[in-house]
Amino acid sequence: MLNRRLTFLALIALLAIPAAAQAHFLWIVTESDGKSQVAKVYFSESATPDDPKFLDKVAKAQAWAIGDRRGQPTALKLEKKDDALVADLGTEQKHAPVVVKQTYGVLTRGEESFLLNYYAKGYPFALPGSWRAIGDAELLPLEVVAKVEPAGVALKVLWQGEPQAGATVTVEGPGISTKLEGTTDEKGVFQTRLADAGLYSIRAKHVEARAGEHDGMAYQSVRHYTTLSLPYSPATLRTASHNLPDLSKGITSFGGAIYGDWLYVYGGHFGRAHEYSSDEQSGDFLRLNLRDPQGWETLPGGPKLTGTTLVAHGGKVYRLGGFTAKNTSDQPESLWSQNDFARFDPATKQWESLPSLPDGRSSHDAVVLGNTLYVVGGWEMKDAEKKWHDTTLAFDLSASPASWRSIPQSFQRRALSVAAFNNRLYALGGMQPKGGATTATSVYDPEKNAWSDGPSLVGAGLEGFGSSSFACGGKLFVTTMSGVVQQLAPSGENW
Repeated sequence: MLNRRLTFLALIALLAIPAAAQAHFLWIVTESDGKSQVAKVYFSESATPDDPKFLDKVAKAQAWAIGDRRGQPTALKLEKKDDALVADLGTEQKHAPVVVKQTYGVLTRGEESFLLNYYAKGYPFALPGSWRAIGDAELLPLEVVAKVEPAGVALKVLWQGEPQAGATVTVEGPGISTKLEGTTDEKGVFQTRLADAGLYSIRAKHVEARAGEHDGMAYQSVRHYTTLSLPYSPATLRTASHNLPDLSKGITSFGGAIYGDWLYVYGGHFGRAHEYSSDEQSGDFLRLNLRDPQGWETLPGGPKLTGTTLVAHGGKVYRLGGFTAKNTSDQPESLWSQNDFARFDPATKQWESLPSLPDGRSSHDAVVLGNTLYVVGGWEMKDAEKKWHDTTLAFDLSASPASWRSIPQSFQRRALSVAAFNNRLYALGGMQPKGGATTATSVYDPEKNAWSDGPSLVGAGLEGFGSSSFACGGKLFVTTMSGVVQQLAPSGENW
């Protein structure tokens, strides 16, 4: 009788343990509350709210916003509001990935006692190129990193920064009627397919056979659960395979243009990042036949230039501005923006000098709309002196003689891209004199001779840095820092 009573009491005790300890996990998502961007922490089976009373069990959770690779994590203050623990991300952190963790405590199941740790990570955008590993073993020792591949989505589980084989992975989300479950391979990867757009709830489990004590309670093992709240949108464009030959050396900040079947590349920098000298600048001019890509052809070059621009139009290739390093690698840096304007004739393979730009200009972009060549953005460097341009330049290529005219800009940006689309100019992203990189878009209407604001690019500020944009097939595309391709919606109101 006594044994039956003890068994009954043990059963009652087990039933009294909240179901949350068995099936609930920490989740963190970022969204707008109508006024600002906030991080919301849920204690639920998926990245959606559950009974608010469960939040009391994770009230001690700690959260951080993770800035760029050079920045330090920013601690977030969580407050219980309605169905979530909420933290305001503010202006600087509103586009950052966020993480949360909590040591839940020691639990006993059957004859085993274990320490339970929860972790969570959330990305703000459906931009695969921005889904990087946090790489902080203290804040997020167990994490899931998603990567879009031709075969689907690879979910890599990292434990202390190293791939974890045999980790249990569970995926829930749009279009998934039954949970997808499996274990990671020897490379720590679980392959899956995500068919529909939406927020996916992904979690992984790792168990350490490590005994210890927490808050005076002994345990025989440690169970770690980590979650990933992943916003996902299936790509409408697929990467085409190619066998294009590599350049002879790696370069950045070069000018590039396509005319007919030919890809043209001029100048650039092949030294270390942010360290410039004449020894590491290029004045080479190359082209590649895209229809028959047997190899790069060397054309007559010119001055060494970085941050220059090439534009193809009317059977010619135009080169505009850029900067020259007057110092060698063992001298203090001395960079000077140039006002060079020249035209290359592929038929004669000769350069022709044209009327110089009114001022030196580099880190700009240029495009032809109709028969008018426009130069947008950039700055002028004169050694330590830097002047941000606030004018767009226009040059009528059909006129003879022709000269430059200035158009006031409503912005100052460099490292931007410019495209001609629907009889307008689109100036996308760039770096600002204050506030760093931006995803802002500006639109110029030649008929009104005025700039206006366009829809911002999807993503954080750095998504707008060093982009490349072109109109193709009646659509406007831009490829951004994370490597994704964004398309302007037919309405023109969003990307």
